[in-house]
Amino acid sequence: MSRKNIKTEPKEFIAELLRERIYATFTLIAVLATIDTKHTDARHAAFIITGTIIALWAASIVATVMSRRMIFQNTLNHEHEIRHQIRVHAPMLLTLAFPLFLLLLTSLGVLSLSTAITVAIFSAMLLLVSWSIHSARSLHARKIPTLILIVLQVGIGLGIIALKIAVGH
Repeated sequence: MSRKNIKTEPKEFIAELLRERIYATFTLIAVLATIDTKHTDARHAAFIITGTIIALWAASIVATVMSRRMIFQNTLNHEHEIRHQIRVHAPMLLTLAFPLFLLLLTSLGVLSLSTAITVAIFSAMLLLVSWSIHSARSLHARKIPTLILIVLQVGIGLGIIALKIAVGH
C-alpha cells in the first residue's frame, strides 16, 4: 500500500491521541516539580496530581467542544461530538498511572515521597525522549537533526525541573 492510499482519518485520530498524551506529560512534569515533598505526604501528592490532570482533561474537552460548536455551529451532532472528545482526550488520564503507582509504593513504605516524585519526573522525561526519537525517525532525520530535536523537545521538561530547583522545592 502506498502512502497516498493510506486514509488520513485514522492517522489524524491517533495523532490527536498522542498530542494529548504528550501535552499531559509536560503538564505532569510541571505538577510533579511543584510538589514540596517536605511538607506533604503521598496521599496529598496523589490528590494534587490527580486533581490537576483530571481538571486539565475536563478543560480540554470543554474548550474543544466550545470551539468546534462556534466553528461548525449547528452542523454537529453534539452527543456524538462530546463522546468523541472524551475519547480523544482520554490519553491525558494515562499520565496518572505510573506516578500513582509510585505514590502507592510510598504509602506502603517501599519508597520515600522524594524518591517517588523524582522517579516519576525522570520517567516522564524518558518518555518525552522516546517520543522525540520516534518523531525524528518518522521524519527520517539523521543523527544530528534527531539530537537537536530531542534537545529542543526535552528542553521544555528540563526547564520545568530547573524552575523547581530555582524556587527551592
